[in-house]
Amino acid sequence: MFRQLGLSVLLVSSFTAWACGLHQSTGFNMVIEEGSLDVFARVIDVRQSNEFNNADKPDHFRLYSLRSALAEPSDNKLDFAIFEAVKGHYSEVIVNESVLVTGMNEFPGEDDLLVVTELDILDALASGLITWQQANERNLVRVNGPESKKQQLDEWFNQLFDFKENE
Repeated sequence: MFRQLGLSVLLVSSFTAWACGLHQSTGFNMVIEEGSLDVFARVIDVRQSNEFNNADKPDHFRLYSLRSALAEPSDNKLDFAIFEAVKGHYSEVIVNESVLVTGMNEFPGEDDLLVVTELDILDALASGLITWQQANERNLVRVNGPESKKQQLDEWFNQLFDFKENE
């Protein structure tokens, strides 16, 4: 019995030791992007209060609501990367006729646009629970990258994630 348990632990730890370090699956590796510590703290606060009531929502549902929102027509659409400040995970968002969100195999470069947040915050934006402006004011998101791309994303997300209180 103890041999089987020991073998199981050895196998599982071996697989996690070979896991992609970029996705932070190998243990305590903290990747820090500019502004990510502030976002990290604010996201934890929002999760603890369950303010958006989506803490238990599976990631594939969160991604579905985000992809649906990003598919809306706009002249400001552009590709970007997401850094999940709590998970330490990078995803790439490619916006064409459809929206593709995939894990990244390498770190974003200086010319890449990077949105630092978590999927539950993006889901809250896509669900109309918070506006892009409110998310920025509350440090639930941070955008890093070239200024022109940051402005374009800001215009797109302000248009996309804005709601009227009486609608």
